Amino acid sequence: MAQTLTLTFMSGSRDGEVVQLETAGSPPSVSIGRDAPCELMISDDPDLSRRHARLFWNGSSWMLEDLGSSNGTFIGEFKSARRLSGTGSIKDGEIFRVGLTRLRVSGAKNEQLATGAAAAIATRS
Repeated sequence: MAQTLTLTFMSGSRDGEVVQLETAGSPPSVSIGRDAPCELMISDDPDLSRRHARLFWNGSSWMLEDLGSSNGTFIGEFKSARRLSGTGSIKDGEIFRVGLTRLRVSGAKNEQLATGAAAAIATRS
């Protein structure tokens, strides 16, 4: 089942840009890197690997996985940032960093709740 993932750039030349990505595969995922075939390509970040990281939906939450990048993938900001070794859970609204690029994630979890609430209201009418 595909999920919609919304990412907001929090730094760099695309600061403030919001992108919505449809995830695909099993589990639904999106990869981030400098080159194709990554679904989110960030070509102007010299610290980003060709295939740097992957976000995937595990059925209940988004997970962030470093794909063996040279410069690491971090969840959180500044002093509270923690480097991923493998895969880590990422919460809605949380900021992560790949290379020099900071991104905020928001995803299908809230959209599913809103859709479920709208369906419940519609069935009561």
